[in-house]
Amino acid sequence: MEPLNRRSWLAWGAAAVTGTAWGAEQPKAERQPGQRKARSHKYQELLPEEFYEELKRAPIAYWACGSMEEHGLHNPLGTDPEVGYETCRRAVEKSGGILFPIVPFAPAGFPGHSRAELRSGTKKLFPPSLWISREACKQVYVELLESMADLGFKACIAFCGHAPGDSLLQEIDKELNGRIGGMRFWGGGTVSILRDWLNEQAKKDPMILGHGTMWETSLVMAIRRDWVDLPRAARIPDSPLPSQLKNIPAAKLRAIADANPELGNRQLDLAAQRLATRATELLKT
Repeated sequence: MEPLNRRSWLAWGAAAVTGTAWGAEQPKAERQPGQRKARSHKYQELLPEEFYEELKRAPIAYWACGSMEEHGLHNPLGTDPEVGYETCRRAVEKSGGILFPIVPFAPAGFPGHSRAELRSGTKKLFPPSLWISREACKQVYVELLESMADLGFKACIAFCGHAPGDSLLQEIDKELNGRIGGMRFWGGGTVSILRDWLNEQAKKDPMILGHGTMWETSLVMAIRRDWVDLPRAARIPDSPLPSQLKNIPAAKLRAIADANPELGNRQLDLAAQRLATRATELLKT
């Protein structure tokens, strides 16, 4: 650290007296009546009274899940949960309701590896991906749905950023007939809610689809452009790091360079509108 000159020393001294010196914890202003920001739909930001007000106004819960999973050198590890959460965030703005924080757990493989399979050392897990067993995920998902029903929600959207969590939620939905107590719910994910759109894109250009490829990279770019480093995708074949994209066709790898936030936003907005519509329909039934 460079020595302080007289001016900076005096400034530091004045800041220390007022509690604003560098590195000092800033005092939190006490909340005054009328200082609350506009209504939030995020569970973690609500005061208890605000929670019950929104629950009464629109008794809909949204929650998103997904694993920390490798999506190529160019995408962040949180691709799946962040895509799920952003879709739900946009949906709750349309329908009203309450958005639960990200549930960062999902199984690996199809139909989902068991705990024994994860510990066996025989499965390709593509570190630094981090997985939870299928049975543990299923129990957490079901108990979360049960607890939301206990709180008085009448409709719930359980949404995974990608497969196989998408498939597991559909399985739970089918097993419980989309109902827990007095709450109706729908379980699915990005793939199931956009299946017709994805099929249509595959007909136009199959090179844009696939894990971590152009369509999924565009979703991330629509959330945070600075989370994606497109040129790094070209390094995947020669990288010493394990990747699920190493064996994809060269044309798919090249197509990643065309990913763009506009495409991602179109997907997110379509998925969010469909989720909001589904949530509203659940309330009616």
